[in-house]
Amino acid sequence: MTHIDHGGTWHEASFRLVETYDVTVDAQWRIDFDHQPYGEIVHVLSGCCRFVQGDRTADVGPGGLGILLPGQDRSTQAVGGGPLRFTGFGFRVELHGAVELSGLLGLPLHLPTPDPTTLGLVTQAVRSGRPTSPGAALRARGYAELATAELVERHGTVGALAGAGGSDRRPEIEAALGLMERDLAGALDVATLARTANLSPKHFARCFKDVVGVPPMTYLQALRLGRARAALATTRRTALAIAVEHGFADAAHFSRAFKRTYGLTPTSFRRLSAASGGGAGSDPGERQAPHLWATG
Repeated sequence: MTHIDHGGTWHEASFRLVETYDVTVDAQWRIDFDHQPYGEIVHVLSGCCRFVQGDRTADVGPGGLGILLPGQDRSTQAVGGGPLRFTGFGFRVELHGAVELSGLLGLPLHLPTPDPTTLGLVTQAVRSGRPTSPGAALRARGYAELATAELVERHGTVGALAGAGGSDRRPEIEAALGLMERDLAGALDVATLARTANLSPKHFARCFKDVVGVPPMTYLQALRLGRARAALATTRRTALAIAVEHGFADAAHFSRAFKRTYGLTPTSFRRLSAASGGGAGSDPGERQAPHLWATG
């Protein structure tokens, strides 16, 4: 019998299905974003769609997949003079519910002949996304996550994923991550974390991003917010107490950071949590933190 502890950046990240779609558009259809907000996997069924992201361009015909990752500018438009039909979904891969990791997947912009397994999973995700029942929602997310996993396994860039797994973490980075976990309320900065890792601040920041995928202070902020959100959902402590316990200067600072990340205030989140059955118990230590993700 084999026992595996599933730690590391990608095991700790959560997959969020943002949207599914099955649409037909005319020859003048076009969408432009200055900043692509999340990942998208698009299956072209008929017509031709031009994908432009950053300095890359691809024309995707029937049967092909177009893949958009967050961060860069994006343009998609119908080309060829005829109508365009496509299906697909938008997704996020979130660390502690705050840091978007899907841009690290290293997927290509265009796959002209994707494998049948991936296409079948994309189709099932879209079909399951139409009903509104809890079971259908969970199936849609599951199919979408499996489709994304297939693409990463077959086409993800090894360099973009190197070091992201728990078994590949360097000991000095593990030491810094451990300090973050133990001292969320502490006055942690890059210099302090670098001393724990026995590296210079500049070298530490570079190594941390190479291993984890995001800068150290971005990760720390996400960790603090994720732990604070669990405390809001599972305890009766005040927002101020939770803010201080998780490294925020005051309740106002905490509220601004929380709303910027999750789209609602700590008070609104706690109210939503209670209404959904995940509210605080009478004993702050009697409940385990649920996987409760705010909408928005």
